[in-house]
Amino acid sequence: MQEDEIKILRDKIEAQKKEIEALREEIVSTRETTEKQKRELELTVENLKMAQSQLVQSEKMASVGVLTAGIAHELNNPINFMSGNVFPLKNDLDEVFSVLKKYDEAIEANKLNEFFAEVDALKKDMDFSYLIQEIYSLLRGIEEGAHRSSEIIKGLRSFSRLDDEACQLYDIHEGIDSSLVVLHNKIKDRNIVVKKDYGDFEGLECYPSKFNQVIMNILTNSIQAMENGGKLFIQTVSSAIGVKIIIKDTGKGMTPDVKEHIFEPFYTTKEVGKGTGLGLSISYGIIEKHNGNIDVISEPGKGTEFIISLPRTQSIPTG
Repeated sequence: MQEDEIKILRDKIEAQKKEIEALREEIVSTRETTEKQKRELELTVENLKMAQSQLVQSEKMASVGVLTAGIAHELNNPINFMSGNVFPLKNDLDEVFSVLKKYDEAIEANKLNEFFAEVDALKKDMDFSYLIQEIYSLLRGIEEGAHRSSEIIKGLRSFSRLDDEACQLYDIHEGIDSSLVVLHNKIKDRNIVVKKDYGDFEGLECYPSKFNQVIMNILTNSIQAMENGGKLFIQTVSSAIGVKIIIKDTGKGMTPDVKEHIFEPFYTTKEVGKGTGLGLSISYGIIEKHNGNIDVISEPGKGTEFIISLPRTQSIPTG
């Protein structure tokens, strides 16, 4: 009888062991499932953060675009007025000075110098010949300033382009040139030489305002990487299937670790207050939306090269 009890007890112990083992396996499985769900949740949260940051930046860019378009519109009329009046003013001055020259010739021909001695003294006192040169020099400066202002306004209007929400055929060279006009002062202040090599093609289908945003972000990063001057190379290459936009600088370059994270939202190597870390991540999203891709080649001390590849024609979903 005792042996039977021992056997029953052993069977119970074995059964309890199996139950414990099954429970342990269930706990392990539950833990693995929980870890997997945790990772999925973290990924979802990161995606939501990225979507939120892109939405915030898009709203900011839309506001900036409205402001930019308004400023460009308001400045356009006075600049056109200035540009349109420089040439007639120059012609009027030419006629005035030609009359004065005739007076001088008549005085000389009729030997009337002694009667105009006071006028001659006044002309010498004010250095009349230099005064004429200075007037024309000032006119050239006004003309150049008006032309420069007109180019800036043209660049601002092209950059903002709030009227092109739909995908359309766009001259990307115009977009690049417009971005360079907007960034002219930063390029000039840092003593950066820009070299352009544009391919021979009409354009490609894209959202122009979004494309301009990508170019602006990448050019800004390249300019900031060349604190002590350098060269900025911009090249476009066309093939039967697509277009490549290559932007290369001779700046400080990036380490492999920095390069690995540059397209992540909020990642930045700049000092606090000097960068949001959103520019390149938004650019990456825009390029993806255009069914393209972006590659980066960079080494510390050897500069950085961004290569944007886009299909020539595409069907881009709205929204």
